[in-house]
Amino acid sequence: MKKKQGKYLEHFTAGIHQYRQMMHEAFEGVLNEGISRYPVFVFHRQEVTVGIPVVDRENVSGDWSVNVSTLEEFYIKGLVKMEQVEEVKRRINATPGQYCCLVLADTEGGFVFLNRSDEEE
Repeated sequence: MKKKQGKYLEHFTAGIHQYRQMMHEAFEGVLNEGISRYPVFVFHRQEVTVGIPVVDRENVSGDWSVNVSTLEEFYIKGLVKMEQVEEVKRRINATPGQYCCLVLADTEGGFVFLNRSDEEE
């Protein structure tokens, strides 16, 4: 998957530290509840119809609302192709493991992978 470079990605990575605890808890929750082995975060500023809301940007100091979804939901809804599924699985299970994030801002969007073990990006 290619990372589409844009200002929204710079803005996203600059403020990601404040979402780290939520991401850890949501990721572990999806795994521990047996929902999926492949959680995917959707960072957005508009309404989306994928995943379950975990952060509303109106209620936090950050600029992003966040939903947690799964790779399976992304595939079923046609957001990823079969060849992308294997790459996402590999990166989530890598050492160190990574969070898979779909970042949506206005008309731009792209996948970003963040190391789960890093406290700062």
